[in-house]
Amino acid sequence: MAYVELTAQKGKVEARIGEATIHFKSSGAESETGHWPTEYILAALGSCFAGTAFAYAKTKNFPLEKVTARIKGELADAPSRIAKIQMEVEMEGNLTPQERERILKAAERACTVMNTLRQGVEQIEARLAF
Repeated sequence: MAYVELTAQKGKVEARIGEATIHFKSSGAESETGHWPTEYILAALGSCFAGTAFAYAKTKNFPLEKVTARIKGELADAPSRIAKIQMEVEMEGNLTPQERERILKAAERACTVMNTLRQGVEQIEARLAF
């Protein structure tokens, strides 16, 4: 299970993940430090995708050396959300075109974040803590 603790105060939004603290921008909390939360969604997608690509390449003994993903998210007006994501993937290593395609397809199939974004989350519940 994943766990994040987030604190938002006027002018400051931060999340703690393990020992790390990440700062977010938020117009509602008037915070200007860090990045927008949607940028972290895109970064999580790229990170998961690249890691999955490396895991697959390793099982097949494909000489994958580097993955670069350029990811763009298009925002929708209402409801507020990322409506479209485009990811351009570059792979370095002595790979054949067929190996590159196999790695791409395997990573698309097995990436947890990509599957979550495509299928949606079955349940999100927000409740007050006392």
